[in-house]
Amino acid sequence: MSGLRLASKLQIGGKHTINTDTVGGDHVKKEIVWPHGHQAAAMICIMLDAEFIWLGMDPEKYDTPKHRSMGEYGPRRGINRILEALDRFQVKATFFAPGIFAETYPEQLKEIAEAGHEIALHGYRHEDFGGLSKEQQQSVLNRGAKAIEQTIGRMPVGFRLPEGGCTEETLTLIQQAGFLYDNSFFDHDIPYRIPGSGAYADMIEIPTRWELIDFPYLAWGDSFPAGNARIAIYDDVLDNWLRELNADYDMGYCYVLSLTPQTIGSPGRMFMVNTVLEQIKRKNIWLATGEEIARYVMSL
Repeated sequence: MSGLRLASKLQIGGKHTINTDTVGGDHVKKEIVWPHGHQAAAMICIMLDAEFIWLGMDPEKYDTPKHRSMGEYGPRRGINRILEALDRFQVKATFFAPGIFAETYPEQLKEIAEAGHEIALHGYRHEDFGGLSKEQQQSVLNRGAKAIEQTIGRMPVGFRLPEGGCTEETLTLIQQAGFLYDNSFFDHDIPYRIPGSGAYADMIEIPTRWELIDFPYLAWGDSFPAGNARIAIYDDVLDNWLRELNADYDMGYCYVLSLTPQTIGSPGRMFMVNTVLEQIKRKNIWLATGEEIARYVMSL
């Protein structure tokens, strides 16, 4: 069997399905088989948190004109720069919007959708799901999804938890609400299927990574981050992102980069976005939206 390559499916933890390629009977790599011969996949997530992430942290502290302006920079300036970069590299991204963003900035959300990007849900007021009851979480999911539908004419099929916690039943509630995929958890390097139960359909989880989220590195606002640590050096952050990109590419994984317009969208930081997009386009990577990735994985 020398030189003969075989593929078989494995179940990891009862839920993750991947392909194991073998050469001469020896395992050489384990990966999902991406479409069109691509070696890896990538998803660009844009978090439309605006001022609502700050108000969700501490409304008494951050509900002032000065503090709200930190978040307002995103829809006023950052979103346009990100859209220009995505257009330059011919990339379609997934924009996660709280329902209140759709109500407050409807024209910006319509512009994003009309440019062909996916709009997914990110709560209603950027709530901490860890502090909500089951009924409250259900209400947030329904209210947020309806706000997006009323703005762009389509219900979101993807969901991502706002920064914060969740409860044991949160993932089940997301699935029962009818979402095709979730993009909130950290337990794998590739998307996987979450089996449905009863009348509820299967759902796809597209895992993410803290080190690939810009906000913890680059945001600063009085009591955030804890201890008032200084903002990270841009080159160090970019180096982290590129190292993760190269490793995910080598291993055939799914690279998920999460950006916030108020944080990454300043003139001096956009070089980081441009550099990552350029590197992705140079490689044999399937760069897709969350919906595209989820529908592909669902078809396997």
